Amino acid sequence: MTRHVAFFILLTVSSLYAAIRGGRPEQIGAATLFGGAWASVLAANPPGGRFRQLESGILVIDIVLLAIFLWLAIRSTRFWPIWVAGLLGSEVLVHVGVILAPLATWRAYLNATAMWSWVAQIILIVATWRHRERLAQRGNDASWKG
Repeated sequence: MTRHVAFFILLTVSSLYAAIRGGRPEQIGAATLFGGAWASVLAANPPGGRFRQLESGILVIDIVLLAIFLWLAIRSTRFWPIWVAGLLGSEVLVHVGVILAPLATWRAYLNATAMWSWVAQIILIVATWRHRERLAQRGNDASWKG
């Protein structure tokens, strides 16, 4: 199994889990990560040229995802969106690094942008599990700030 297939299995499992068992912030996060991953596939340069230069389409998608997670971090009662926003901020900085150092190896660029996506899926799973725990303990789990 390639790492791409493994990632899309993790993406699907984490997104379905959050969509079915999560609160509204987890559901929004799942839809955002799922849509962002598929949009990135569509926005990537053609095969053979991927990550050989700035992936401007993926950069735009990463900025939009960052904005959504910053909004979630500000508006929701959850702490986890700020972690995902931090990961997305790191991805954006990797793109900036390619702008500043265009001769960097393409594999480093590919891996540096991809690795954060794995971590974000794990955070989403843990966040959904914690939401379920709070519901079981308290009977409710408010999603939004006052």
